[in-house]
Order: sequence, then structure tokens, then C-alpha cells
Amino acid sequence: MKTLLVCLLFSLNTYAHYGKPELVARYSGIDAFNAPDDLTCYTSEPQPTKEGVFLGCTNGEGASQMIRWSPEFEVISTSEENLFSHPKEVEGKISWYEYSETGARNLFEYQDQKLNMTNLKNLGPAFAMVDSFTAIKNQAYIYRLQDETKTLQSWKNHTVTSLYTESIAHIFPPISSQEGNFVVKVRRESTDEKSPDELMIWDGAFHSILKDHDSDPTSLVKAFRHQYALDGDAVALVVTDARGEALVILQKGKMTEVARVGVELSGFDYFSPKMRGGVLVFRGVDNEKRKALWVYERGVLKRLLTQGDVVKTDKGLARVDYQNVDAVLFGAPGIGPEGEVYQQATLTDIDSPLTLLGIGLIKFLKE
Repeated sequence: MKTLLVCLLFSLNTYAHYGKPELVARYSGIDAFNAPDDLTCYTSEPQPTKEGVFLGCTNGEGASQMIRWSPEFEVISTSEENLFSHPKEVEGKISWYEYSETGARNLFEYQDQKLNMTNLKNLGPAFAMVDSFTAIKNQAYIYRLQDETKTLQSWKNHTVTSLYTESIAHIFPPISSQEGNFVVKVRRESTDEKSPDELMIWDGAFHSILKDHDSDPTSLVKAFRHQYALDGDAVALVVTDARGEALVILQKGKMTEVARVGVELSGFDYFSPKMRGGVLVFRGVDNEKRKALWVYERGVLKRLLTQGDVVKTDKGLARVDYQNVDAVLFGAPGIGPEGEVYQQATLTDIDSPLTLLGIGLIKFLKE
């Protein structure tokens, strides 16, 4: 029995083991750390890479900036008039695009300490909304053409082709993996929630991997969210079945349950889970109604960060907390090439919860 217990404890601790939270930067109006004063980054999400951590921010004058910590603060690009999308790493290249009310405008690519900008033109009809300009394999990109055709277009070196043209009511934003494949959810017949939904993966060709009950009467899935993550051929997403909501991983026709509402937690936040190298991280609310961040790897689910946790900062110990629970954590988490996890969180004085210290970019290193 003792031998069995030792082996069981070893197997449970072999994976999903991370160190204490470390502060990368702290954004504040008057006394920021490793960042300029008045920098705000809470509307973006971190993209850790071998070349540093990229994050879309806004400076004190209201201009959009793409920032990198490596480990010191650096401004990679600035837009005075438009916004930047979330940074994304595919095949070792980091990319983001500049957009306005009329859609995508300029594409930025960063690799090996070099930045390249491409003006995006002739992506579709003049009055069609273009968004979700997402990198995929072989130096190509995909984007949604949101006119009456609802097509998914591909772009490479200013050459545009229609990648998915089947008649549908709505196409959701595609999500790509670091390898350059992607998943996309489509809604058929109408935009109503009860309209049939289908999830497809693209690896050079489209394959259907999930249908809801409206699309396939034999499916046990009543609905699924359009926030998902792709890692190799594994897809993580939140589904609704007869027992409620659960975060699952789909891989090779098998569905593995990671966490369920009413069991491990009381709810999932509406931010995309992230998955890379077999590591899955996601945000939610625990059974004590606290905001939290979880990590899952090879069957082991572990809490990484919980509202009320203490973090060592440049101003001493601080607490991850805020009087408004919806402003405790910001944006989706990020996963780096070595499994390291990043999350933005509000920091308050450890003894005075009403004393705000700013928003911290926090990292967890895999041990």
C-alpha cells in the first residue's frame, strides 16, 4: 500500500508543476514598474515567445502600441489613429494587424529581431467588414469577409482566394495553432442560437470534428462556445450537455473532460482557453466565487492563481484582488514555448484592499 501511495503521489506531481508567481511588469498612472506611467494593456492578451513577451497596449496619449518585455520594456510599433489586434505566434513568427472601424489595415510581422509592415489592400468589396486576420501555416493568413456571402478568405503576398465558401448564416473568428492549422465554428440556416453549429479543423483541408444536437440529433452536445484553443490535433473548448457546462479536449474523435461547472468550479469566464505543448490554461470562478486561473496537463488539474493570492512586487507584497470581481483578472492567459504561463491581474495593497497598486503582468515558470 505504501509503495502504491508513493507511486500515485509521484505521478500526480510529475506534471502541471509551476513555481510561485513572478512580476514581469506593473502598469500604473504614476509609479509603474518596468513600463511607462499611464500605460494600459488590459484589453489585450500576452503572447510569450522565445523573443520575449508581446502585448498590445495604449500609451498615455491614447496611441496603440505593441510592447515587448525581453525582459526589459520595449515599444515595437505604434499607431496614432488605429488599434492593434492581439499578437499571435505561428511557425516562430509573431504577427498582429492594425484595424479601424473599416476593418484590417496594416499587417505587422516580427521575427529574429526584425519588424516588417505590409499595407493590406483589396481584401474584399469596399463596404465589407474584414476582421480576424489570423496567421496560418506556410506564411499565409485567413480572415472573415463579413458581407452577405460570409466567406473565409486566405491571403498570401497580396494574393487572395476563398478558402471556405459553403452557404452559411455566420462564421465565427478562426483560431490557429502555433503550427499553423486552425479551427473555425460555423452556424448554418440563421444566426439564431438554435441554428445548427459545427466545428471544423483545417490542416490543409477541412474536417468536421464536432456538431451540436441541432446539427446532429445523435450528438450529446447541446451547444458549444466559440472560444477555443488548438494544439496539434487537440482542441479545447467549453460545451453544454445534459449535465451543464464542461471544458473538454477533443482529439482523434475522443472527448476528455477537464473541468465541469458545479464540480471543480462554479463557472467559466468568457475568455479563450490557451493550449500549447500539452499544457492547457483557462480562467473561471471557483466554488467560493473567486476569480481563478487553472492549468491542466496529462490528466492533472491545478490552480495557478486565485483572487486573494499574494504576489511579490517592486512595492513589496501585493494581493491579487479588487472590489469589482470582474476586474480582478484581465484578458486571456498566454502560454510560452516552455509551458510558462502569463496572466494580467489587478494588484492591491496587501493590508488595504481599497489601495490600488495597478495591474500586474504575472508569470509562472514551469519547473
